[in-house]
Amino acid sequence: MNNIKLKAQFPFQSVFNDFLEEYSKCLTYWYFPKARSIDDKTIKDVKKTLNIIFEDYLEKVWNQNTQDELLSRLTKEKILEPYKEGVKQDRTALTRIQKKLWEVLGVIWVEDNKMLTITDVGLDLLSAEKFKDAKKIVESQIAKWQYPNPTMPLLKEFKGILPHLFLLQVLQKVNYKLSFNEYELFINISQSQNDLSRIVKYIDCWRNLTDKEKNEVLKIVKKIPQAKHSDSQMRLMKESKKEQSTRTKRYKKLSQDASYQRSFFAYPDYLEIKGDKILCTSKKIIKKILESKLNQLKIPSFNNQPDWFAYYGDPKQQPSWFTYLSIEVEQADSKEQAQKIVRQAKRKLTPEEEKELKKKEIEKGIEDFYIDRLSQIEPGLKLYKEKGKITGRQYSTPIGRMDLLCKSEKTRDYVIIEIKADEASDSSFGQILRYIGWVHSNFDDGRNNVRGIILAADFPDKARYSRIGLLKTNYKQFLKFSKHGFKLEEV
Repeated sequence: MNNIKLKAQFPFQSVFNDFLEEYSKCLTYWYFPKARSIDDKTIKDVKKTLNIIFEDYLEKVWNQNTQDELLSRLTKEKILEPYKEGVKQDRTALTRIQKKLWEVLGVIWVEDNKMLTITDVGLDLLSAEKFKDAKKIVESQIAKWQYPNPTMPLLKEFKGILPHLFLLQVLQKVNYKLSFNEYELFINISQSQNDLSRIVKYIDCWRNLTDKEKNEVLKIVKKIPQAKHSDSQMRLMKESKKEQSTRTKRYKKLSQDASYQRSFFAYPDYLEIKGDKILCTSKKIIKKILESKLNQLKIPSFNNQPDWFAYYGDPKQQPSWFTYLSIEVEQADSKEQAQKIVRQAKRKLTPEEEKELKKKEIEKGIEDFYIDRLSQIEPGLKLYKEKGKITGRQYSTPIGRMDLLCKSEKTRDYVIIEIKADEASDSSFGQILRYIGWVHSNFDDGRNNVRGIILAADFPDKARYSRIGLLKTNYKQFLKFSKHGFKLEEV
């Protein structure tokens, strides 16, 4: 783009020339969906919606009929503004907004022609008796939201950033206040937690400019088109001035979206939006958050939306080296690959975390052993196929990954196998029942046609009594216990 550089006498000329070049080449920004601005009323409405869905819609498939019925109910309850009866466009827009709102808060998993799934975060929000408790749950989700994540495939260029945490880091460095211009110009080109020092330098230099000098920079910025491809700058050089003027300008597009971003990332009580600034209301809280979060920070990556939702919708999961490595080990193709992953970052773990990951490595080894020997667990078992492709190993769902999802050639029912390195615990019993419930609800031929097998080193009496408590006459067939024969110390 022509005239992208500032004149030689301009203050901090090299700094702002670097910024303008970065701004013009940047393919991404802190995009946030235009669902609803996040405020106390929105959270209260989400809580009411969760209650309605929990009471009346969990057994319903997400299709046009369910959407229309739910939207009518939410309108009647005054959670949504009335839409024009029979106008498809209005209904579609309202559905999209609601779905996106649930998604960004991580409270409900929505998939076309599947049953709705309320996440653990959603259940926590639903059961919160006091609004301050509900607000803390939402604040925790805001702190956990990351770029990239699979719900936003256009943001793959991000190298890994927790926007809210990054915002707090910047605020701490720039006297705990940030103007909207500083947010939109500088914060929005951040793609990694490692960008902090560069972004702070831009802001510090910006604050030393006069209003006239700031306007000179803005005049250039406002002409920069929104890049769409990695070679976009080369193409822009070849375009005519008329073509360039019709292309969406990055600054305009970002400014239109920014209010939704700010309402989300600045929602917690220790921040406030006042006039055209984001301000800190408690330096002490921000300091405490940064000290606790940055110590073991490692941003995990996800291959698909169910994996992301299983993490984002689980309040116990937090961005850390242990979480990152646990996910990587689960996704590993073999025990050897899992061991290699852990070795590379072993020094980042506590002794307890290292021990827990060792179990996961062993479970991956047991999975390797049985993957081609399923008949040793039960004759006639085959890994589940989806559209002719085997997908039953580490099958992704919004409530977690199933170790093995199989089908029985003899009985034609689904069989979920959960592997434990040592003895089975009550938690493994609950885990496999959740997977059984998910298949029962989401597979057309899975209703009352699914059972499980826990493959462990041993089974204490508690686990056996838990199985009896299913109150099923065929509980031994519905949930089998099988010993894998491996000893923890031998593997």
